[in-house]
Amino acid sequence: MKVDVVVIGSLNYDILVQQDRLPDIGETFTGNELMLMPGGKGANQAVQCAKLGLNVSMVGCVGNDIYGKELISSLAENNVVVSHIAARGNNSGIGIVQILESGDYCSTIIKGANYLLTEEDITDDLFENKPLVIFQSEIPSAIVEYAIQKAHRLDSKILVNNAPARHIADETLRLIDYLVVNETEAGFMHAAPVNSVEEAQICATHLKARIAGDVIVTLGEKGAVISTGTGAQHFPAVFCPDVVDTTGAGDSFIGGIAYCLVKGIALAEAVPFAAEISSCSIQKYGGQSSFPMLPDVVHALRVQQSELSH
Repeated sequence: MKVDVVVIGSLNYDILVQQDRLPDIGETFTGNELMLMPGGKGANQAVQCAKLGLNVSMVGCVGNDIYGKELISSLAENNVVVSHIAARGNNSGIGIVQILESGDYCSTIIKGANYLLTEEDITDDLFENKPLVIFQSEIPSAIVEYAIQKAHRLDSKILVNNAPARHIADETLRLIDYLVVNETEAGFMHAAPVNSVEEAQICATHLKARIAGDVIVTLGEKGAVISTGTGAQHFPAVFCPDVVDTTGAGDSFIGGIAYCLVKGIALAEAVPFAAEISSCSIQKYGGQSSFPMLPDVVHALRVQQSELSH
């Protein structure tokens, strides 16, 4: 099987608590509902890519615990290749997510086995047939930079979702074909706040000058901005009347962008399509289980289906 996408990143077992608000310091507050499900930015992005019909391989580490088995099982059930996932250490990564009444969330990540990934796990065979390679920032930065250098050397296209935001060396930035960040992450990388579309356009333009390719800055309800060789462009958000849970929405967006890149669809078409996918995901609780399949969202592509088969 020819692999379209390789995701090198995190797998976390998510503990989600739905509650009306966050407690104050020292306060005990009663939540409304508890949900347990597989997650992690890397695994989420792999699942969304697979749900859109791409052939996806996941590279990462889980612990030798019940959570690790569940994380691998969920990926396999979603047709993600799991042969490059290692079981190491006692504990898998854990995500503790608090979902508020508005649908917004905050989360704490326990690194667990995600930080046991090594350079030896980044083998040359991962990059056969030059797949699109997707990274996030929930595994060690040294491994991400090593893998980016190897992927570039073996002629794979590289997409980096710098989430959660952290420093990336300039020499590594210059190897990135696509950088996708939200307004908070963009502000961190740009060392200036991004609170408006105008600030996002300025930030995206400056970030583009630092990488090999194109930049996407997502802005939630304000939409998204891209910066390409033809300048910066703003796309309005997809209207969603029923926001339930925004957990994984960014990962779902990445899956949509990846689908279009693999299919040769331009970013100007990819961003509205990815926004439609993300909009579908926030109308249900959870991450992977809320992600749409291709038939649910293909109407958002203006290109003809016959073109997608080539």
